[in-house]
Amino acid sequence: MSAKAAITVLNGGTQTTVQDAGRPGHRHLGIPRSGAADRLSFAVANHLVGNAWDAPALECALGGLHLRFETEATIAITGAHMGAQVQGMNVERNRAVGVDAGDILTLSYAREGCRAYVAIAGGLAATSFLGSVSTYMPAALGGIEGRALKAGDGLGLAGPAQGPARTLPKGYIPSLSSHAVLRARAGPELDRLSAESRRYLFNTPFIATPATDRMGSRLRGDRIVTDEPLSMTSGPLLPGTLQCPPDGQPILALADGHCTGGYARGLHVIQADQWLLGQIAPGMQISFRRALDGEAPDILQTRNAVWGTLIPGFGF
Repeated sequence: MSAKAAITVLNGGTQTTVQDAGRPGHRHLGIPRSGAADRLSFAVANHLVGNAWDAPALECALGGLHLRFETEATIAITGAHMGAQVQGMNVERNRAVGVDAGDILTLSYAREGCRAYVAIAGGLAATSFLGSVSTYMPAALGGIEGRALKAGDGLGLAGPAQGPARTLPKGYIPSLSSHAVLRARAGPELDRLSAESRRYLFNTPFIATPATDRMGSRLRGDRIVTDEPLSMTSGPLLPGTLQCPPDGQPILALADGHCTGGYARGLHVIQADQWLLGQIAPGMQISFRRALDGEAPDILQTRNAVWGTLIPGFGF
């Protein structure tokens, strides 16, 4: 542990990484934006402790994280419900909490959602690459050696607290459930899918399989296939794109998803709903609802106005 470490990792849990708002603008180089998988919960955690919304914080997938604080600090926990405790006492999510030097934070396993965020006043220090410290594990970029945290890691602070702790107004706590309903627009190859497949996409739920991580989620449900075998060159992919491979099991691209792919793209989740992609856990039900032409920009503008008023600079 570094002498300047503010936090010592006692148990990294299933997968905990350092994330910020990501590194946009490099997909042409094969580098996805990455960053917090649930952008909204991440921003709320930073807002509560007085940070800028995009300050580096911890993203814990599925739970099991144990931390010891080496200095007093202000923290906030948002996102998935993981039964947080400090020194064995329950800690409420979505509010700023003070911890003392020597206190131990534990997160149990996710009961609702997939990823929790732990922000600390001042933000975390980590390795920067292309202007971001977000951890992108497939290429070992950013974070702590480009990997998930493990026992014995020490985390330093990026700086002093940036502002006073804050509270959330009533009605602003992001809502999660075991059934994610995602609004989506037609993908470039939607019309190449069979008529039955197009109907299934927007009328029957899917289940996220264990093949779910920060790159994507393979879904189980009615088979989604093309009318005829489709031979296509690789095309661009973005988080929220639903690919339809020949085996009929669609793959939903997530924060660290590939930048290009060669399968039919059936739909694309609208930007305003993409924060929910970060809360997809194995076993969760996923339903897609058709967004009408022209509806997505209006939804995004409204959500950005509401949340941007509360959290300066934030946008989905």
